[in-house]
Amino acid sequence: MSCAITAKRFGTPVDKPLAAALVLAVLALLLVLMVLGWRARGRRQAGLTVPGATPATAGEPHLTVAGFYVATTSADAPLERIVADRLGFRGRVTVRVFDAGIELAIAGREAIFIAADVIRGFDRASLAIDRVVERDGLTRIRWRLDGPDATTDVDSYLRLPATADLVRAASHLDPHRTTSKSGNYDQ
Repeated sequence: MSCAITAKRFGTPVDKPLAAALVLAVLALLLVLMVLGWRARGRRQAGLTVPGATPATAGEPHLTVAGFYVATTSADAPLERIVADRLGFRGRVTVRVFDAGIELAIAGREAIFIAADVIRGFDRASLAIDRVVERDGLTRIRWRLDGPDATTDVDSYLRLPATADLVRAASHLDPHRTTSKSGNYDQ
């Protein structure tokens, strides 16, 4: 039995190990291009300043809820991921609501405290960069991220079991009192 197969279209034999090597080379090239693209995005966003840990003066949280951090994207661009600092990868998250803001404690990373003065609103969404869920299945927090030249509005997407509880507990932080397209967080 031969290690060659015949390409039916052209009638020329193709060596299986050669074909496998070619496929692996193409996959390796794609992987290298993805890594280079991720690094380039990181360089473009290097000037964005991700907030630090929760201040000691924040007091006790009004609400603590566990869920999943999905992504942070540019505002109104759910397919343009922000990879700066601790925002690039999804993971389990514990969300704490304080009078002074919201803390996102993503597993394996330093907590991010989004101060009340940079929060632009809350909403629901159905998709983000790598997640599509049922209608209004994601909680979106819109906030401002400081950059070298200006501030950038971003959307952080969370998959939480208690979206209505989070929005009620954080309602004092929402300057615009936005709601989902259906107009109700208590669905």
